Amino acid sequence: MKTAWLSSLFLLAAASLAVADEGLRYKDEVVDYTVVAGDTLRGITVRTLGSDTFWEANWKLNPQVRDPDLLSIGQRLRIIAAREVIAERARVEQVVNRTEKRFESSSWLEAEVGDEVSNGDAVRTRARSTAVLRFNASSVLRLGEFSQVFLARKETTLAGIDRGSVQITEGDVDVVFEKLSRRGTEIELITGASTVQTAPDAQGLGEIRAGKVESGGSRVMVYTGSSTVSAAGASVKVASGEGTRVPEKGPPAPPEKLLPAPPLDAADLVWNYSNGILRWAEVSGAESYTLALCRDAECADIVVRRTKLSQAWLQIDPQAVGTYYFRVLGVSASGLDGYISAAGRLQITDATPDLEAPMIAVSPVGGFHTDTQGKMIAGPDAGLLLSVVDERSGVDSVAVRWDDVPFADHDGKPIALRPGTLQIRATDALGQQQLISYQVHESE
Repeated sequence: MKTAWLSSLFLLAAASLAVADEGLRYKDEVVDYTVVAGDTLRGITVRTLGSDTFWEANWKLNPQVRDPDLLSIGQRLRIIAAREVIAERARVEQVVNRTEKRFESSSWLEAEVGDEVSNGDAVRTRARSTAVLRFNASSVLRLGEFSQVFLARKETTLAGIDRGSVQITEGDVDVVFEKLSRRGTEIELITGASTVQTAPDAQGLGEIRAGKVESGGSRVMVYTGSSTVSAAGASVKVASGEGTRVPEKGPPAPPEKLLPAPPLDAADLVWNYSNGILRWAEVSGAESYTLALCRDAECADIVVRRTKLSQAWLQIDPQAVGTYYFRVLGVSASGLDGYISAAGRLQITDATPDLEAPMIAVSPVGGFHTDTQGKMIAGPDAGLLLSVVDERSGVDSVAVRWDDVPFADHDGKPIALRPGTLQIRATDALGQQQLISYQVHESE
């Protein structure tokens, strides 16, 4: 922003100078000025810059002045005639997997950490990719998988307030306010026909997610901080812990509470196989779940991401040996992401998948035998002792039944034999089943 010269002065020379002051960088137009009756450094600054905020900067340019209120008529000074803040560019701070950049009208190129993003530039992520753009010292933009943003505007006012407008053209973007180190940061998100004004909380912290949805329109979730969402001539305030859905052609819906984070069944898992099942507790009001398996606890490096899960578990495809982390969130009927769970830890010690059901072995107890036709003949006190083993995911359950009655859990004791059809069913932790049957005949 440039403040113009407000009154006619006797200009002898002018120069452009870039200076730094309290973390901000300015481009100054400095001129020679001859003092007239009634001048003070503060008064001259008000006439040139519109306020006396920077009068001390003018004093620094004139070290020969002992008293800024006692100037001599005809005295020659160097004065800031116009001041422009050099806006800090957004910077690519983190790139995981395939992230691309586009500078104004150029083609898409591979993005790298340290790339600067200016007005008119765009950044996008592809499959299993994420990126972080640092907006300034106190805020970042996090791009999820298959997301694209366009930096429409970024500027800094003379008062040191960073202002920016970011257009979301694909996917979801999180605005994260860290502890504020400047007077203020104002980030506006534009997604579809809606505009989202974001704001941190009283401690200077905030996390607001906004994005487009497949069916049209947009959604906004406020995990910390607050926002004002505007569309179709209407606005709603969305507080921390709330979210709203915005139709493609209509005003924002009333805010609703976000779902809590789903508790994980186990937060520290060790598998000697590679295709296990991750489980979590159901969340009331969740229509579906989203799970991410990642190489880091923050889930910046995504290995597997599954959405629209209707059940509270997921069997993952075989993975390599290594340490992974997994996080899950519930999605409401209106399509709003709830709070995400803490990261669970998974260690895979063997890349071999578990593809086999448990093995069932039987040992005879008491009087029975098998005749020449292979029939099992039960005598008095005849029984079978079961041994069930699964060396990968482990045995989950063993059940038995006679004839057509329902299966019942096996109590571990020998099975007393009697005439009829005996079925034994063993299930492992992945749901794989082994079923064996015996036709038992009464001894003659």
